[in-house]
Amino acid sequence: MRPEAAMSSATPSVPVLSLLVCTKGRSAQLERLFDSLLGQTRPDFEVVLVDQNEPGTLEPIVARYRDRLAIDHVRSAPGLSRARNVGLARCRADLVAFPDDDCWYPDTLVAEVVWLFAAHREADAVTGRTLDATGRESLGAFLAADQAVDRRNVWFAGNSNGLFVRRAAARAVGGFDENLGVGAATPFRSGEETDFLLRLLGQGRGVIFRHGLAVHHDQVAEAGRHRRAADYARGFGRVLRLHRYGLPYLAFRLARFTASGGRALLRRDTGTARDKALWAIGTVAGYCATAPD
Repeated sequence: MRPEAAMSSATPSVPVLSLLVCTKGRSAQLERLFDSLLGQTRPDFEVVLVDQNEPGTLEPIVARYRDRLAIDHVRSAPGLSRARNVGLARCRADLVAFPDDDCWYPDTLVAEVVWLFAAHREADAVTGRTLDATGRESLGAFLAADQAVDRRNVWFAGNSNGLFVRRAAARAVGGFDENLGVGAATPFRSGEETDFLLRLLGQGRGVIFRHGLAVHHDQVAEAGRHRRAADYARGFGRVLRLHRYGLPYLAFRLARFTASGGRALLRRDTGTARDKALWAIGTVAGYCATAPD
């Protein structure tokens, strides 16, 4: 059965997919996401909206969509990983997605995800790509073809927008590490999604990447790129240490940053060269950092 054919004319009491959306500081983008959800060919899903704004900020938006989307609106203390864990405890569906508040879904995305899990019973998680409105890849580089995800290729297997997981598996690994990710009370402002996948793999669970599975997200803005590089690199280094990649692998990644930075300098691309230097420095800092309490 094609994903487009897996449709329902009414939303049942128990949804087939929970969309766990953590949000802070975005209104227009959140409405864009909600508008894309209204067009889904399979409507039997719920939205678990974890709100980290000032109380009342999102009430007008939620009110406009509540009669057309099943929205469970809850609040959370700061921290993206903490918010995801709050939302995960409230998800009712057997399958869970983690869309950012500034992404948006193609019309058949929900149907395709449900179809993929039905077709791949061995998989506890499925990942895909993020593409901008023109079809270009955004938020990173991705694997070039369908394949099983492992410790070697997990770094190119997607980000949270394209992460879909069986709820039981997500809970079995303890959700997300609250010491990692945006808003964490540590210097490790990234890596929570890769850490999550690595813990799934560590339990022997199947994770597959599907190149054709795509969620839309704009390209990252140039403003603040160097700050992001420094923040994200520390999280990357921390995940390397947590999952025992070892000093040879650390040296390999540092050599790649150095080579990329050198090529950028030859092109007189000083911005990219600075990013690669920040990635190298931040990765070492994250790898060598003392574990948080």
